Amino acid sequence: MASADQLIANLQGVDAKSFANEAERIRARDALFEALRRIQSPWDIAWDHVWVSGAINAAIKTLIDAGVFKKWAEAGGKPITSTKLAELTGADVLLIQRMMRAIAGQNLVTEVGLDTYARTPWAVTLADDPPFASLYGGFYHELNNPMFRTLPEFIKENGFRNPTDGSRCNLQFWLKQPDTNLFQYIGNNEKLTSHFNDSMECHSKYNLTPWVDVYPTETVVAAVKEGRPLVVDIGGGKGHDLKKFLARHGGNEEEGDNRKLPAGSLVLEDLPEILKEVDVASLSRGEITVRAHDFFTPQPDETRGARVYFMHDVLHDWPDEAAGRILRALVPAMEKGYSRLLIHESLVSSERPLGRVTVSDLTMMAALAAAERSEEQWRELIASAGLRVVKIWRPVQSVESIIEAEVA
Repeated sequence: MASADQLIANLQGVDAKSFANEAERIRARDALFEALRRIQSPWDIAWDHVWVSGAINAAIKTLIDAGVFKKWAEAGGKPITSTKLAELTGADVLLIQRMMRAIAGQNLVTEVGLDTYARTPWAVTLADDPPFASLYGGFYHELNNPMFRTLPEFIKENGFRNPTDGSRCNLQFWLKQPDTNLFQYIGNNEKLTSHFNDSMECHSKYNLTPWVDVYPTETVVAAVKEGRPLVVDIGGGKGHDLKKFLARHGGNEEEGDNRKLPAGSLVLEDLPEILKEVDVASLSRGEITVRAHDFFTPQPDETRGARVYFMHDVLHDWPDEAAGRILRALVPAMEKGYSRLLIHESLVSSERPLGRVTVSDLTMMAALAAAERSEEQWRELIASAGLRVVKIWRPVQSVESIIEAEVA
C-alpha cells in the first residue's frame, strides 16, 4: 500500500498538459475525482456542499465585480500581493486579502509567498475571456442558485412525482409567476439575458467536443445546392456553433485563405429577445444570416430544403410532447433523401452515465420539467415525428453526441 508521501509525490507536476489529448485528460480527471471521494470523510463531502460552494462563489463574484482579474492581467499577470490588487482596483485592502485567501484555499490561485498570489489557468481565463466571468454573474445568481434552492420543496409539495409539465414546474414555483417560462424570464431579466448567452457559449467552448469534430462536416459542404441554405442553426443563441463551422470551412483571410461560403448559406435562428444580444457584423463576412424564428412554427420559405438543420441543446429543454411538436414543425421543410437533422445533445448511458450529464438532467428538471434522454428515448421521440435515425456519432469521453436523422 502506497504511503501518503508516495501518493502526494506521484501527483506533483500533474496538470492539464500532462495528457496526450482531451479524452485522456477527462479520463484522468474522472479517476482522480473517484479517488478523492473514496478518501473523503462524510464531513469532508458535506463541508464542500454546504459551506464551500456558496462562500467561494460569493468571493469569486466579488473579485470579478471589483475588477481584480482584469486589473491583474493588465498589470502583467505576474505574482501579485493583495495590497497591490487593492491599489489597482480601489477596493479595501482587508476585503481583497480575505477574498484572495479564500479562493487560494480552494487552489483557484496559488499562494507563492506571504499574501502573494500567482494566477492559475482558471484565473487567466477569467481575465482573457469575458463570457467566462458571466458564469459567476447572472447565470449563477439569477438562475442556477435560486432555481435549485426551491427544487426539493417543489417536488415535495407535488408528492414526489417526476415533473413533466413545463408550464407548472419548479421555475414557476420559485418565481411565484404561474404564467411565465424560462425563456421569458431570461429575455426579460436584464441581469441574466447576456450572461445566459455567454454561459451557453462557454458551455459549448469548454465543456463539449466541437460539433465539427464529431460529425463529418465536409460532407455538408460537398452537398450544397445553389440557392439553398447549407446549415440552419435552430435556437442557435449567439451563433457559436455556426462560427465553428465557418472557422472550419469558410477560409481564413489572415492565413491567405480566401475561400468563402455563399452569402447567407448559414442561418442563425432564435427568438428576438435572444438575438438582440448578437453582434451580427462580428459573426462572419456575410455567410451567416440572422433570422428571428419560433421553432414551434414552420420554417419560412427561405430556409426550406436546407442540407442540415442543426439543433444544439434545444430538445432537452422540452418534455416529450413539446419536443415532438418542435420536430413536427420542422419536418415539412426537410427534403426527403437530402435534408438532415443533426441533434447535438447528451445521451444518458444505461450504466455509469457521465456526472456532467446527470447534473444537466437535474438542471432540465428544475428549470423546465424536461430531461436528458437515453438512446432509446431519443429514437422513440424522433420516430414519433416521422423521422428515422441514420447514425449516432459518439466521440470518446464526450458529454454530447450527434444524432443524425432524415425524413422516414
